[in-house]
Amino acid sequence: MRLRNGSERFGLVAKTFHWGMAALVIPLWALGWYMVGQTQDLFWQYELYQLHKSFGFVVFGLALLRLAWRIWDPPPPLPPTMSRLHRLGAYLSHIAFYLLLLGLPVTGFLMSAASPLGIPTVIFETIPVPHPIAPSEAAYAWLRLVHYYLAITLAVILAAHVGAALHHHFISKDKVLLRMIPFGR
Repeated sequence: MRLRNGSERFGLVAKTFHWGMAALVIPLWALGWYMVGQTQDLFWQYELYQLHKSFGFVVFGLALLRLAWRIWDPPPPLPPTMSRLHRLGAYLSHIAFYLLLLGLPVTGFLMSAASPLGIPTVIFETIPVPHPIAPSEAAYAWLRLVHYYLAITLAVILAAHVGAALHHHFISKDKVLLRMIPFGR
């Protein structure tokens, strides 16, 4: 398999970024929903939040690398049979993904920094990260709301992305899905 994208298929690097991000983002999203649903004072709640923040930093870094790779190694063109509307939808959804994969970690980190609880951020219990803003009840409430709606938007776009891939494979019967499947032909 080629490292770089070809004229019809994604290369190994793009596929690794794609599926690696999915493997991180989906559990991270689920963990976030689990954490905010906890109303009782769980003894492991601190660890869950630190783990969520730690993987948020990983997602942010990988999103930057993935964006740089996409600029350096553009994706293969979409099939000529796709309508202009579907092409526009694909283009806009990918822009939205990048904005969300960068915006969610930023708003989550700032929300944590603004929290009146003053809990430090320590990536994987090893690397302390100084908070760029002071605790503020108003900033915390606003950032929590923004983070929440970005997470909802991510879920909607992810569902549309999966639905579009399945539509391409089972209804349009083109090779859009196959060109991103790992080790597929």
